[in-house]
Amino acid sequence: MALTKFVRNVEDLSDDGGFKFRFKCDRCGDGFESAYVAAKTNMLKTAMDVFQVFSPFGGRGGNVVNDIDRGLRGKEHDAAFERAVAEEMAFFKKCSACGHWVCPENCWNDKRGMCDECAPEAVQAGAKEANKRESEEAIKDADGGKTQVISCPACGARAHGGKFCDSCGASLQPKKSCPGCKATQEPTAKFCTECGAKL
Repeated sequence: MALTKFVRNVEDLSDDGGFKFRFKCDRCGDGFESAYVAAKTNMLKTAMDVFQVFSPFGGRGGNVVNDIDRGLRGKEHDAAFERAVAEEMAFFKKCSACGHWVCPENCWNDKRGMCDECAPEAVQAGAKEANKRESEEAIKDADGGKTQVISCPACGARAHGGKFCDSCGASLQPKKSCPGCKATQEPTAKFCTECGAKL
């Protein structure tokens, strides 16, 4: 039995009348929808329902009709899904580094053969670095020239203000440097632990 390729960036829009699937870029959410394909089992089920009405056995065949419909519909759904995956995946690229399916127009670095997240374009990487520097400068200016810790030096968690990390309890205050011997000191130290100089 052949296996159907599985992709995580798909949304099933199928209904009782037929099958339709939406495929989205894992990064930006843009994508495509497959064409709506009417279910052939719907016509068969309708015919069987009509036959059942005029059947001498009355309404006892209802469960049989539903069971046959479910069985045939499942196979038809799988076939429609397999076709849609084969058609739509041609419009996406799969990143070899992270495994995400991305759109080649917005989220793909053709030179590196990876998504922009794993291998950003030089222009994007430069802009990202410039934004980071501007943010750090803005934080420095707002804090009177002192650098504010924005992530915990012990566990790396993002700091939400205060003197201690709310994730691990480590101090968020920057370390001091002794003016005499340049040894690193705790933020609360008043005297150098190496040379005894007043901090």
